[in-house]
Amino acid sequence: MARVRKDVWQLPAGDKTLFWYGEAIRELQTRSITDVTSWWSLAAMHGIDRQLWIDLGYLKANVALPFDPDAVGFWNQCQHGSWYFLPWHRAYLAAFEAILLDVIVKKGGPDDWALPYWNYDPTQPNTLKFPTAFAPELLDDGSRNPLWVKERYGRRGNGVISIRPADVAVSALWQEPEFFNEPQDLQTSFGGTRTAFSHGGGGTGLLEQQPHGPVHVLVGGTKEGTNPDISKNNGLMAMFETAGIDPIFWLHHSNIDRLWESWLTVRRHPSDPADAYKNPTDPDWLNEPAGQFVMPAPDGTTFTTTAAKVLNTKAPELNYEYQDISVPGQQQVLAARLGRLGVAATDAHNLAGAMTMAAQKSTELVGQSSAAIRLAASPTDAQVQLDAAATNKLSAKLTSMKSLAPTAAAAPPDRVYLVLENVTSTTDAGMFDVYVNLPKDANPAQHPENHAGVLSLFGARAASQAGGPHAGDGLTQTLDITDIVDAMHLSGQLGAQAVDIKFVPQTPISASSKIDVGRVRVYRQSR
Repeated sequence: MARVRKDVWQLPAGDKTLFWYGEAIRELQTRSITDVTSWWSLAAMHGIDRQLWIDLGYLKANVALPFDPDAVGFWNQCQHGSWYFLPWHRAYLAAFEAILLDVIVKKGGPDDWALPYWNYDPTQPNTLKFPTAFAPELLDDGSRNPLWVKERYGRRGNGVISIRPADVAVSALWQEPEFFNEPQDLQTSFGGTRTAFSHGGGGTGLLEQQPHGPVHVLVGGTKEGTNPDISKNNGLMAMFETAGIDPIFWLHHSNIDRLWESWLTVRRHPSDPADAYKNPTDPDWLNEPAGQFVMPAPDGTTFTTTAAKVLNTKAPELNYEYQDISVPGQQQVLAARLGRLGVAATDAHNLAGAMTMAAQKSTELVGQSSAAIRLAASPTDAQVQLDAAATNKLSAKLTSMKSLAPTAAAAPPDRVYLVLENVTSTTDAGMFDVYVNLPKDANPAQHPENHAGVLSLFGARAASQAGGPHAGDGLTQTLDITDIVDAMHLSGQLGAQAVDIKFVPQTPISASSKIDVGRVRVYRQSR
């Protein structure tokens, strides 16, 4: 019988899941970084910066390291900006879980222990709180809490961790049936862009963009500091090179893995086939990169695995399932949208069922900004100039939806995306709210209908380095602004020459952060 990964907010009184997690952490932290089963080596697999670890007190300068901390190999192998993001992290968590379980059983704990998950459900505000057991430095008996680390600075740098529903919005995930996209495509897929094995590729999927990135930033955060190396002011969770040291990292990624399982159950409409949302069948994803998913076993040996070997969580090699994989906030969004566009309720329901998901997407540029945008500690305004012909075509397509026959086999209405390209920064610990077409002099917080999403800088520092995996090109973030554009269409604003964009910082931004958005574009995409 598969072990059950439990929701940390649903643990009953007296449950010892987190107690045993802490006991295993204590044991793994006594092991040298030269031991592949140690806490430190496991964290370094995700990322390590030798000097940063020394400066933060997590590594002694005189320790001879078994792997090159400056190279991608057994260490520094986390997959980001890649279609391997989800399967690599699943294999990584499973190896970590097996090592912890081995320790727990040897200490007399349960043999069915499983790693819990932090389900920050945007429809359940109580779950957005930071899990209580991870907050205090000391336990009731005065001993150090193994679930605590000091480098959690939160949204404002004061150690208070706060997450809003808008920070972890997942509704866009349930509207995207494609697991991956090709390198030349818009980054609108659920799981990422087709890449080679990549420690920091250039194609994040929607799940990695949100809620993955924002949670990293909002837990880690940054503190005010005078050190010119900004990374030394950032919290552990805010950086690839230190995230795995924080015990909450593993519960965060357990939930990301759970959301993958949730996505596989999505059906936009009752008439959709049960496997409308499915994993790739491409051999390049299933079986490659051969020999590069290298994981540690509890006995200190290592083994290799592939995406194909981690798709079934209940298989003996993984042997876990989630307490709940229900889809948070899922609605019949297609029928609801057709209703907003003027289709009668009954017709909208029938038409949504008849619409097909085309194999090929058609993408058209609708507008773009004229220059790079420097973001600062105060709100920053920008404009996207619209192409009249493209906006007229989009408006005509939206208008035509209400004239379709309810039984017509047709493609869904166009979706519209705001794409933030070439986002570069000297810090990872930044986050901005992005608004589209706010009323003049309006308070952004009072206009959630104009909120396009959040821009998270998690991974931006590495992506901005000229010699790094992105060649200094930075990150790309894709925000679904379909609902905003629908409202513009219905109010007659879609014929405007430009749309206004506002970036509102949600975290402390220093002058030395040098955050630039190279270009902002608007695309329409039809299926």
